Amino acid sequence: MRNKSTLAFLLGIGLSLAAAVHGYASEYADTPTEPADAVRIPRTLSLLQDTPYYVIPNALVNKAEGAFSPQTVEVIEAETRWAEMPNWWKIRTTFGDRWIKTEPGNIDVPPPSKITLMENTPIYAKSGTQLQPSAVLSPQQVEVVGAEKQWFYSPKHDENELKWLKIRTSWLGDQWIRLPLKQIGSYYSHTKKKYYGTAEFSSVPLWNHSVDSSASRRQIRDQIFTETGEFQTPLGSFYQVETPDGTSWTHYPGEFVAEANETITRRQSAPLYPSPSPYSGKPNVAAPQSLTVFEKIEATPVRSSEGTWYHVRANEGKGWFNPKYADPEDAKPDNTEIDLQSDKTWLYQYPDSTQLLNYGVLGPQKIHTSSAWTAPNGVRWFQIPTFLGNAWINLNPTRDRLQLPGREQDMQISGEISHKGAIYKTDNTLTFGDKKVGYERDSELFFHSGVVAKMYQYTVSGPDQENVWTFAHPSGYSFRIKTGEKKAVISWKSEPRRSVILSAAPVASTDQEAPDLRIDEMRTLLGASTEVMPNHSSVYLSSAEYTLGAFNPPTEVKGNLLQLSALCYDAGSPQPNEVGNRLKIYVYDRSSDALSDSYASAAVASEELLFSFDMYRALYDLSLKKPLQPGVNRLTAVFKVGERIIFEQDFDVTAR
Repeated sequence: MRNKSTLAFLLGIGLSLAAAVHGYASEYADTPTEPADAVRIPRTLSLLQDTPYYVIPNALVNKAEGAFSPQTVEVIEAETRWAEMPNWWKIRTTFGDRWIKTEPGNIDVPPPSKITLMENTPIYAKSGTQLQPSAVLSPQQVEVVGAEKQWFYSPKHDENELKWLKIRTSWLGDQWIRLPLKQIGSYYSHTKKKYYGTAEFSSVPLWNHSVDSSASRRQIRDQIFTETGEFQTPLGSFYQVETPDGTSWTHYPGEFVAEANETITRRQSAPLYPSPSPYSGKPNVAAPQSLTVFEKIEATPVRSSEGTWYHVRANEGKGWFNPKYADPEDAKPDNTEIDLQSDKTWLYQYPDSTQLLNYGVLGPQKIHTSSAWTAPNGVRWFQIPTFLGNAWINLNPTRDRLQLPGREQDMQISGEISHKGAIYKTDNTLTFGDKKVGYERDSELFFHSGVVAKMYQYTVSGPDQENVWTFAHPSGYSFRIKTGEKKAVISWKSEPRRSVILSAAPVASTDQEAPDLRIDEMRTLLGASTEVMPNHSSVYLSSAEYTLGAFNPPTEVKGNLLQLSALCYDAGSPQPNEVGNRLKIYVYDRSSDALSDSYASAAVASEELLFSFDMYRALYDLSLKKPLQPGVNRLTAVFKVGERIIFEQDFDVTAR
């Protein structure tokens, strides 16, 4: 039995259990979980109503495989906030491991086998408030052998709601106790060194708080203390911490400071901060050297973007070093000309960080870079000389423009995604708002071409005397199709350009309107991009739209090879279920290819990702090489998205 004086400190929690930090519930496959240990995560779970189950913990993307009727299941792992909010559980089934998501009110779990009584606690022979106590237990650990149903759950989210638990005593047998939810837990003693960036500490016991207890709470910033214990409950944890003002409690778990024995070799200078925070004070800048690491704080899911902090010894003294808040070792010399067209471009002290350089800012102007660095997430940063010293910038891809050294003639192209709408499937019928726009047949999606084409700003006319339908875009692009024929005629500015062989013929529409198209043909002819959810539950339509800079091909080249290049500021990686249509550039010989069904000897521009501007947009290099015949070559450049022509220009090049 633990004595009262020791446990008096356990009463100093003083903060809301609901705010305890253990990660967060998410809808993604990397949902943070902990294994079932019968302490934080129960080993069994009783389902009180029908519960859908999934292959992975993502109800937004995956359709449920089925549903379990009310029953008790074996838990493998789960999120930790199961008593407070919707929670993912991985469970064992006869057909393999599956995931379920539950609400606290729809489950029951066994009580913990042991709990720690935090204060003097009456015990009763039965679970009734009218009975007199059999005895009073002093603070101690007790064995739990039963509990009222849903002993962990408060419909009103009241942490002070009282719950009955049955415990075993050595002299009275099984007895009942009644505790507030926030006191149903266990205390564990340990010694851990922790860093606290910003945390609220309290020395007053939580359950002894008066209405006005603000005097017992204080804010701590940038401090390293020793954590000596943790009180765990289904609602979260409180941590016991030794501070210069005595024993205190906080809901903030702190960041573990681990012993280390490493060496970091720096070719660049190393800013050493007073604490593991870039805002803890002016750093002591150490010259390039080998830094001896004796402590470190590893990156955590809560602050993964912060990276690892190292407590180091340098010739200049001790301090905390983080590569994120220092000039990168692998930056490369660079001489790119940048045309800043944004109203404001912030200057950063270091790349890939939030640390501004004296709140410096640049207006629209042309600059030259001195070095460049690509962050682990692919984002490119540029270092430039400024009136404040060397500074790092990243660019606004919608406004800023750059010229790569030796490629001053590059065409500048800007792309953006135009969202057209979401189409949903109900009973094999596809609808957009209250309109029927298509259907599913034999697991394939078909669309009413006339309806969808209007979403893409096409004008639809027909049928003509030959039963041909014409789809015309304001840009000058148009195509003609006919029910039952696997061919489409492509035109530009009303002039036929080529015939396209389709993978499937258009299907007659039941309402005598323009024929229906499969999703593949719709992408090809309309230049559409599509994102189709599993089971075809929904389809998101969009298109890639481009603004083209001046196209100035050379009139004369030495040798027999024409080289064209462009910089395209475009969308980054597609979504997992997206089939996108991006810009393609072709150059063909007018004399031989213009009227054929395919560009027999057309040159096609390759696409290479150079770097990202942010998580949404990136810079691409579009480069093309076209063999030439001696003398004058009559050529045509075609810019297309799918088969949709967005620009075409004839030009002549003389090869000498």
